[in-house]
Amino acid sequence: MIKFAVLFGFIVMILHAQNPLPYHLLAEPLEQNARKIGQLNVEALSVSDSSTTENFCNDVQNTVLMGESLAASPSKNQEGLNLYLQQLRTLSSRQEQIYQLYRKSLLDAIETKDKKRFEHLASIELEPLHHPRVRSEAIAFYQKNFSDHPIKNLDSLCKEQLLETKSIQFAIEQEQAYEEHLKILKRSEAQQLKKNVRIGSRNSVMITADTTTKGSVVFEAENLNPYRVTLTLDFETISNLSSTAHLPLTVELAGYSKKKILELVRLDASKSTDYRSTYGWVRGSPFVRHNDDYVYALPFAKGSGVYVSQGYNGGMSHKGLSAYAIDFPFPSGTPIFAAREGIIVGSEGSNNLGGASPQYRQYANYVIVEHDDGTMGNYYHLRQGGAAVKIGEKVKKGQLIAYSGNTGYSSGPHLHFSVSKVDPVSMRRPMNLPVKIQTLQGIVTYPRQGDRYTVL
Repeated sequence: MIKFAVLFGFIVMILHAQNPLPYHLLAEPLEQNARKIGQLNVEALSVSDSSTTENFCNDVQNTVLMGESLAASPSKNQEGLNLYLQQLRTLSSRQEQIYQLYRKSLLDAIETKDKKRFEHLASIELEPLHHPRVRSEAIAFYQKNFSDHPIKNLDSLCKEQLLETKSIQFAIEQEQAYEEHLKILKRSEAQQLKKNVRIGSRNSVMITADTTTKGSVVFEAENLNPYRVTLTLDFETISNLSSTAHLPLTVELAGYSKKKILELVRLDASKSTDYRSTYGWVRGSPFVRHNDDYVYALPFAKGSGVYVSQGYNGGMSHKGLSAYAIDFPFPSGTPIFAAREGIIVGSEGSNNLGGASPQYRQYANYVIVEHDDGTMGNYYHLRQGGAAVKIGEKVKKGQLIAYSGNTGYSSGPHLHFSVSKVDPVSMRRPMNLPVKIQTLQGIVTYPRQGDRYTVL
């Protein structure tokens, strides 16, 4: 779905400040969606008046013609431009209403087991069909009721789901490995280790355990990184000890912080105690809330043409928790700019290895930006020396931060871009988030393989 509300004020300033631009391109996404909406049978949408979709399609076509007229005009038509932008806003809102009706109708067809209605709706690939709940229910209904009657569009969704299951582990490691089975240290061991710990390394988040005079064990966690992390502590065995917190324990640690997280209280003073523990941590937090109104920039130079080699729910690796990521193929050394302002919390540029094999995963160069809402912007596969910023540095939107490359698990030079938080279900894996991206063609909310955009 292409939404325009946030973009219009900015577009007006840009369009007025420069030479005449192809205004009609702003309506192209709506025109493409209108072609699909025009195929909908209004009876399947549970509306009695066909004008709901017909009027929308006609108004989109008239708006496209209006944009073409503005683009062809040798002089600026302020009144016409204002009307054009207002019409785009209105059409975007009407499109969303039709999408909501489509989603409701499809789920109703599933609930009532109306196979004919379901087939008609599911055969038209509209964006709501890719909503996680809708997609899941549509696939389940299709596999149960259409074994001898394939629907091409649903077959594609089934393949996506199969690939998702097979590639979840790859997606996890592609983003950021979760450090598991780390050793619980004594305080003296921790002091010695901290002298040489690097930011982001395995032991840059550590847990120490001290035994009290009464035989209880107090656990303290320390985060040596400048960014927040989510830590999970669990026990394989506990003998003659009782935990003061529910296990497994998950806590969030602010950057450069230390705190007591747990105590195991001795139950019987006459008996010995024992425990076996493991812990792991991941950069970020599951408790942050992404600002869904924020519009990101394409992370390349203004005026550049970009191509999407793998978009959301891509066929190779953008599945599961890593579904909402985008790959942009570019020659090694292409300047990369911050898609959103924030603070650098990850910067690696020392590696010079890459290839289409899992063995290269650990060699990816990257830059990670923490945004003001706590989410992370991830820029991966940079060239050696391609990180142009340092941890702790504040960057503005549009600021140079890196140069593209082909390091890590990569089949060719490209930039892998995503925005993530910690998965609130597992509490230990990064989870990518869908975002709005500003382009000359409009605001993009669901980039897919083969899409082409111009950097605004």
